[in-house]
Amino acid sequence: MGTKFISVEGFGEIRPVNKDYIKRVNKKNFDRRLKKAVRFVKRIPVEFSRDLKVVKSKIGDITWSTLTPVKFLRGVRNFHISTSAFEFMRTPKGIATMAAPVLAAAVLVLTVCFWTCSDRPLTVSLDGEYIATIESDGVLTQASAQMHSALSDVDTTEKATPVMQISYPRFGEVETASATDVYEIMVDNHEAIVADASGLYVDGVFYGATEDKETLSVALTQILTDAKAGYDETTETTFNNDVQVVTDVYATESLMTAEDLVASARENISVRLETDYTMQEEVAYNTITETDDTQDTTYSEVKTQGVKGLNEVQYRLVYIDGVKTDAILQSTTVINEPVDEVIVVGTQESYAPTGSFTWPVPSCYEVSSHYKWRWGRMHSGIDIAGPGIYGQNIVASDSGTVEWAGWDSSGYGNYVIIDHGNGYKTLYGHCCEVYVSIGQQVSKGDVIGGVGATGNVTGTHLHFEIWENGSKIDPYPFIS
Repeated sequence: MGTKFISVEGFGEIRPVNKDYIKRVNKKNFDRRLKKAVRFVKRIPVEFSRDLKVVKSKIGDITWSTLTPVKFLRGVRNFHISTSAFEFMRTPKGIATMAAPVLAAAVLVLTVCFWTCSDRPLTVSLDGEYIATIESDGVLTQASAQMHSALSDVDTTEKATPVMQISYPRFGEVETASATDVYEIMVDNHEAIVADASGLYVDGVFYGATEDKETLSVALTQILTDAKAGYDETTETTFNNDVQVVTDVYATESLMTAEDLVASARENISVRLETDYTMQEEVAYNTITETDDTQDTTYSEVKTQGVKGLNEVQYRLVYIDGVKTDAILQSTTVINEPVDEVIVVGTQESYAPTGSFTWPVPSCYEVSSHYKWRWGRMHSGIDIAGPGIYGQNIVASDSGTVEWAGWDSSGYGNYVIIDHGNGYKTLYGHCCEVYVSIGQQVSKGDVIGGVGATGNVTGTHLHFEIWENGSKIDPYPFIS
């Protein structure tokens, strides 16, 4: 029932106002004001263009010859807005009319700055469903990169990239999610293709992942334990290459049992083993020589017998996959010190016979004639001859005393006889020169003359004889 009121005609009734009717009236008024504002804005360029033409015409009449300060000020004074327009501009409506374009331009600039310069949060939707609000698209980039890394080895058509939309939150603080938060939400929404697991990497190469981290760790530890089987408690084993177990999100297609995962990577896992090794090593003794000037040069006697020392040496042995690669010395303990051997030798020159004979011409070993019958008589020695032998050294075949040194008419020419004092004598005939004298003592190997061709000879050679208790014998078996 409507509201009652009294008029001159009598009682009447106010009908309820219809809401749709109010909306139509308000919209009509709004459209009328909007059209009026649009017409006003459209008039601004027209009016501005008209005023610009007037200014141009006024400026066109000004020349340098007619322009004076007085005329310029007069022109400025005459350049005025019409009284009606000026009066209109002084009214509130006129002021609002002039200020409207300026305010509209300011609002436009502020709006552009707000949407381009301010940090507006973004909403992230996954498969059309809201999951989080982030500060910037950089957060989403990081989360997506983590997700794509987990799915990098998966051949699947299912997409994990969320759809990003601009949000219009109310003014005030908006709680935003970090890249890690977004990543974890994405993982929770893709349990069919990714899972929390432990990945095995050997030298940076990914071999797979398993959800049984504990069994994986035990299997890897067992490799090191098996490698040191049979060694003592000083033995240590480590992986020789980079073996890492990384807990992260991995594609379900890369998951396998811990045993299969270790088996797939075992041949590429290298083990380093270090262990202590103790051994005994002999230490060589030094030999010290002492001299005795009361003994001849042939004298030699061990005064102190040498004894080797003994050390206990500890090494740290290094094996790579069962092959020894290094032995690092750790310590050395002396068990027995070595004993130096002392030998005493004589320094006095010895002329005592040795009982053996040496070849008398060191530079030539050719025998041109042996001990035998020759030319109707006995050749009582051997002849040593060869190319270039003239003047070569003749040495004492053994130590002794020079019995004869010089020349005589016996046919030997220049020759030397040495008495060795043990029943033996040696003769050196046909020398070009004799370097010793009668009664001189010589040692075995001393130079006594030079090979020549003196006496009864047919060529250069050394005639060599050995006498045993006054009888000439074949010398060749003694010196050959």
